[in-house]
Amino acid sequence: MKLFSRYAAIGAAALALSVSTAADAKLKRVTIGTNPSGTVYFLLGSGFAKTFQEKAGIRSTAQPHSGSTVYVPLVNAGEVTLGLNNTMDSGNAYRGVGDYKKPLSNLRALVMFWVIPYGLMVRGDSGITSIEQLRGKKVVINIKPNTSLTPLTLRILETAGLKEKDVVAMDSGGLVKNIDLVVQGRAMAAAVAYSMPATRKAHATTPGGIRILPLGKFGTDAFMDSGVSGTATMMATPGKTRPFFKEPTKIAAFQSFLNAGKAVNDDDAYLLVKTLHQNWKAMQKAYGPLRGVAQNKIAPATNPIPYHDGAIRYFKEIGIWTAANDKRQAEVMAGK
Repeated sequence: MKLFSRYAAIGAAALALSVSTAADAKLKRVTIGTNPSGTVYFLLGSGFAKTFQEKAGIRSTAQPHSGSTVYVPLVNAGEVTLGLNNTMDSGNAYRGVGDYKKPLSNLRALVMFWVIPYGLMVRGDSGITSIEQLRGKKVVINIKPNTSLTPLTLRILETAGLKEKDVVAMDSGGLVKNIDLVVQGRAMAAAVAYSMPATRKAHATTPGGIRILPLGKFGTDAFMDSGVSGTATMMATPGKTRPFFKEPTKIAAFQSFLNAGKAVNDDDAYLLVKTLHQNWKAMQKAYGPLRGVAQNKIAPATNPIPYHDGAIRYFKEIGIWTAANDKRQAEVMAGK
């Protein structure tokens, strides 16, 4: 009897230890780095936080910053749990190029969540209908908190045969600031993601509305990607939520990924990705920008940084990890 009691006590202790370990492995709190309030990144970051909290029981909050360049190092260091980043910013940070003085090697991709439409915006009453007409005009080129977007803005100008020297280059403090500069007449053009709530608000409140300019004659997928890896073109069509398009308009596009850093272990990553995947369709109903990415297309082989091992485990489990993913994973791990 004493022997049985002894083994029972040992078993109970082992069970308690295993439960404790499992609990310790689960994130107690998630912070998600986003761009400022009013941007799609903040909207979606808030949506991800709500999903993690309601469906996984993890206390989660979206943390707005002036731009992704600011919070990427915090994600890498584990001071911010997750971050929403575009392909250019993620790749530059992981490799330690551009504004990043050293590689942020802890960064890992969880899911691709948005194909971002991106184009140059002008006031509707400006008389400007093409990029070619921006020659000699004030154009926002450098977005200080999102410097990875500078090469993309320059490439958009190049589709019309323009270089930076052909315009009066300006700086801004963020994508929302871009809109303000154009609406206030301080800049003739600035790049925006047209699905930003602030873009639709600007169209509704500005006399004559706003216009998104089509890419120039050189604007092809190959031209965009050869200048800024990971970018392409897309055709934007008129619609209720796109009143600034009067006809189908070719603009630029790039992908965005939800990234993790040092704070996220394999089991955490598995749980976070599983939670998002299983609730993807419900989130698409609530958050329009997610509707462009099908539930089983959240792990494309276009990742600028390695996918997290925990995410890969889940993708393999549900059968969406492919040979192309393996090839791409090896390439980015090798720094290609």
